[in-house]
Amino acid sequence: MSLDQLYQAKILEHNRAPHNHFEMSDATHSARGLDALCGDDIRFWIRVQDGRVAAASWSGDACAITTASASMLSRWLAGRRIEELAPAFGRFEELLEAANQPDAPELGEINALRAVGRFPSRRRNALLPWNAALDALKPTAA
Repeated sequence: MSLDQLYQAKILEHNRAPHNHFEMSDATHSARGLDALCGDDIRFWIRVQDGRVAAASWSGDACAITTASASMLSRWLAGRRIEELAPAFGRFEELLEAANQPDAPELGEINALRAVGRFPSRRRNALLPWNAALDALKPTAA
């Protein structure tokens, strides 16, 4: 099996059986992610305790790529310090932009989404859950 096939299988696996696909009733943070062009409409839920993500979930309707990205991200976030998200997002964006880079070990299975980078019009689908999670964790204006 080629690396591309393995990545494709991982995306399909998360689309068929997404992880953490529910509205978290005890979330401390949430934000909506909307891509009006393709119709993806999700909400990302995060519960933060002591500066770490205790749990993350998401809900809504989305394409296979957004679903896989939300599923993988919600699993990856658990236990992470909230400060880790922005640098990881930057690294993920780099992977989508440059196919010749090696996998980012710190992202784990999220590396499977790098195959989407070959399709610029689909990158926004992979990034939508990340943008929603980052929006959820933004400090509110006083």
